[in-house]
Amino acid sequence: MTPATNYPPRYGRWVDSFLERAIAEVREGIEVLDVGSGPRPSIPPAKRPRKCRYVGLDISVEELGKAPEGCYDDIFVSDVVESVAALTEQFDLVVSWQVLEHVKPLEVALENVRSYLRPGGRFVATLSGRFSAFGVVNQIIPGEWGVKAMHRLLGRRPDTVFPAYYDKCWYSALKTLMAPWRQVEILPFYIGASYFSFSKVLLRAYLRYENWVCNRGYVNLATHYLIDARK
Repeated sequence: MTPATNYPPRYGRWVDSFLERAIAEVREGIEVLDVGSGPRPSIPPAKRPRKCRYVGLDISVEELGKAPEGCYDDIFVSDVVESVAALTEQFDLVVSWQVLEHVKPLEVALENVRSYLRPGGRFVATLSGRFSAFGVVNQIIPGEWGVKAMHRLLGRRPDTVFPAYYDKCWYSALKTLMAPWRQVEILPFYIGASYFSFSKVLLRAYLRYENWVCNRGYVNLATHYLIDARK
């Protein structure tokens, strides 16, 4: 069994779903904030119009410094749970790719994001679910051992593995946190098999479980979520 040929079709829609929604909002003159962007912006420069201001917000100046030249028009070094007055109502679009599970309290982070948007602005983000199989394992295994496991089993470089808190990172909790927004769509995804790719036996067993959860519509057990919201 090879993951590239045996994952269910839903696995192919994950990245495209995010990019399609984010890029649909990008136009000339737009102001975009990328939260937790680090070395790889969520929207590649090739997907942006020339007259577009793209700003990176990250807690680590080192991670932002790893980005290729031209990725950002401006950067801000700050934790998303810390309000930055200079960003208030400055953006038409805020994007975030796989960052919010590393943030707590999530409620504060989301309120800051909302404050950075102009009225009618759009927020498109993805995050990992607290009650996914790998999320539960990550919460049980101590940080140092978790980093070592990710390196040994999945080949992840230690400097690319960050602590994950999964604060309020499940469907019903997210719906509650997003209540102040004018328009909200939260899409559950079930795409966690790559975490078990080191073992064909575990991979088969996990996919049987995940297919069952997906088919039953257990949205709080989803592995990932896509948030698409309007202020």
